[in-house]
Amino acid sequence: MKRCPTLLGSMLLTAVVLTLGATPVRGQTTLSLTGGVNITSLDTDSDGTRSPGFESLTRMSIGLAATLPVSDRFGLQLGGSYAQKGGRLDVLRLMEIVGDLLSGFEEMPPGGSLDIDYEMDYVELSVLARVGFPLSGDRVSGHLLAGPALGLQSSCEGVVRISGPDRPALDPGAGCDEAGLDFRKIDVGLAGGAGIDIGLTDAFDAHVGLLYTLGLSHISDDLSGSVKHRALTIRAGLGVPIS
Repeated sequence: MKRCPTLLGSMLLTAVVLTLGATPVRGQTTLSLTGGVNITSLDTDSDGTRSPGFESLTRMSIGLAATLPVSDRFGLQLGGSYAQKGGRLDVLRLMEIVGDLLSGFEEMPPGGSLDIDYEMDYVELSVLARVGFPLSGDRVSGHLLAGPALGLQSSCEGVVRISGPDRPALDPGAGCDEAGLDFRKIDVGLAGGAGIDIGLTDAFDAHVGLLYTLGLSHISDDLSGSVKHRALTIRAGLGVPIS
């Protein structure tokens, strides 16, 4: 299921080679390694009463970014990441809407739950405009980011979770293709966020920040209404100048 590391590595290597060949106007090109969590969900904008509502999942994101300075405050950030996305469908709540969807689960005990987690992993590429500004002295600064993002799906799985007071959680999972779930392989979105950079030494910077990715493309024909990704990434990392 996890076929992304080879593809991700090839794309990030390409980004690094392009970055090393670029000549910034001022400052230094910086390479950053980041990691964090994705608070992610699927958004439906159908007006119909039978449209499901999704809850959020907490998943993982790791990435590599190259920042090319254009001036003292403006730059361009080329990013590549392995981003886990998806959403959780509360099937018992959906049963109240659809009625007979779960005829085989009439004896679910009080306090039990039945959820389906849609877990999709992407290699996500982004080109973000970056604006920096000082915060405290020469060592602490802030930045804003905005630009397009493109996700290439590397894996997709539907996981059923059944639990109750007298039964353990049950987590059988199946690939989306095996389960007949038609999720599109490409996700187009817009990303925007902010962060703080802290100069640890002359050679290393630490940074923390938030990045929100708003999916623009409809990703499934199997679910009612238009279904799009939403993800808030909380991330931290280290940066090192490479030129």
